[in-house]
Amino acid sequence: MRLSTPSPRGPGPAARANLLDRRRGRGATGGVRFPVCIIDDFLGSDACARLHAFAVDNEAAFAPSRVHTREQRQVIQTGLRDSFTFSGSFGPQMAPFHARLDESYDRIAAKLGTGLFERNPTELHMVAHRDGQYLGRHIDTQTSPTPSAPVNNRVMTLIYYFNREPRAFTGGDLVIYPMIGDAHEVIAPRADRLVAIPSFAPHEILPVEVPGNRFADARFALVSWLVRPPAAASPVGAA
Repeated sequence: MRLSTPSPRGPGPAARANLLDRRRGRGATGGVRFPVCIIDDFLGSDACARLHAFAVDNEAAFAPSRVHTREQRQVIQTGLRDSFTFSGSFGPQMAPFHARLDESYDRIAAKLGTGLFERNPTELHMVAHRDGQYLGRHIDTQTSPTPSAPVNNRVMTLIYYFNREPRAFTGGDLVIYPMIGDAHEVIAPRADRLVAIPSFAPHEILPVEVPGNRFADARFALVSWLVRPPAAASPVGAA
């Protein structure tokens, strides 16, 4: 479910100015912020660099990212989501990420207040944002069934950054909004940083600026969702 629909051509000058204002933290007039869990140095610099090398070596396997609308699944809609997503096979490349995530699950669940639950296999995407690309404001849960998709049970949204160091782009901040008000939080895409938020928290990615637009200089992230099985109505251990 998306909360707003940007212009199909992307943000114009006025919209871009508003995005930059949010990046600077202006306009935070009220509202209750969602909990956020940030873990820096999540995998270590060597593992982070290996992920970056894997992405660069597989540039040809990145294709324009797709979204689900109320009417269709897997459609390209650059007015909402403008990026590239890896479409190949990860092989064993993601094993360190999944192992570290398992180690950190209790900490993340406690910080977000979700409680522990039996998780379905984790969804995982590898995404690159090149010059001028962004992601419009949205949530990651499907709140009601539609012709194209049933209700999903995403509970946590996880973003892990593995950009090259030193960072060769500017922008690309993650902005997290409250349901009411504008007390947003702005998080920089620092390499080897994991950010976890509730999947129903409205959020967006501000436009990325990549001088020269080299693929290796893009904003890279793993995006993952922890999904509660439909039958798991209560957290583990709940009465």
